[in-house]
Amino acid sequence: MEMLMTKKNNTPKEILDLIKSSEKIGVISHKNPDGDNIGSTIATVLGIRENLNKNIFGIKVDYFPKDLMFLDTLKNIEEIDEQDLDLLIYVDCGEINRPGDIGEVFRKRAKKTINIDHHKTNDYFADFNYVFPNMSSTCEIVFNLFREFNFEISKEVADALLVGINTDTYRFLYQSSGASTLRVCAELYDLGADKDFIYQQLYQNKNFEVEMFKNKLINRAKLFFNNKVAIIGMFKADFEGTDLTMDMVDDIVNYYRDINGFEVSVLFKELEDNLFKGSVRSKEFVDVSKICKYFNGGGHTRSSGCVIEGDFDFAVNSFLEKLKSEYPNEF
Repeated sequence: MEMLMTKKNNTPKEILDLIKSSEKIGVISHKNPDGDNIGSTIATVLGIRENLNKNIFGIKVDYFPKDLMFLDTLKNIEEIDEQDLDLLIYVDCGEINRPGDIGEVFRKRAKKTINIDHHKTNDYFADFNYVFPNMSSTCEIVFNLFREFNFEISKEVADALLVGINTDTYRFLYQSSGASTLRVCAELYDLGADKDFIYQQLYQNKNFEVEMFKNKLINRAKLFFNNKVAIIGMFKADFEGTDLTMDMVDDIVNYYRDINGFEVSVLFKELEDNLFKGSVRSKEFVDVSKICKYFNGGGHTRSSGCVIEGDFDFAVNSFLEKLKSEYPNEF
């Protein structure tokens, strides 16, 4: 008989006791890392190392987004040779396979695992879990956990946490960023987080060629259901002969969602022939995590991802079919 997994969090004391009893600790990032994943990985590594003097390192499983290369502390996430661990900490991973094959290698060689996350689709997959879907970001959870641990929080940790919170809330526009999120950021400012530098690097450092390229993709979007849904296709061929990469233009998924009348915006990126990764956003009433779950994905109510096998037209039609079946009175 298959054992049912109980969705129950461990206490901060239980998690801290496990960390204290572990000598070699890895903190693993995930495939296609975003600001929250990078920020929470850096903060977890530095926070534990600075306060408990542990042998701890961040495990890199994929490229770093170019818009986060300004973080000097990225050096704390490295390509690590396979080795035994006392403890493996997953941060911002909504599911156990989010770090890909590298994650599975290290999981098998770890004595214990901890799962710190805020995705509503998280199934509490680790030995110890600390999951809060109502939180704005994993970085906000890490901050609160460090406060429970009575950790000192350095400027470097504060910077990493601020990057994660800011990017995962889309500059505090998502519903998940409430009063508690703003209070956390105020504390991070007081701790020395360089908000002006961070915001400039994230939002006022755009490349002209990249912005022109985004315009081309945006202008060929397909619109559906009386301009309530927009779907943009991004193909490998689009980047031939350029120095651009797909991660440099990911944020176009937000463009149509932010226009009056649109509810859902989708960006389908061609990973390989007949395989598309979808980034999905909504504005008011569509729970996109529910739609994405049909396609090997999940995430948050207003921001989720999925993977669809098939050509672009198949991906588009499959997504629209599920959207309409879930919301027949709206589309």
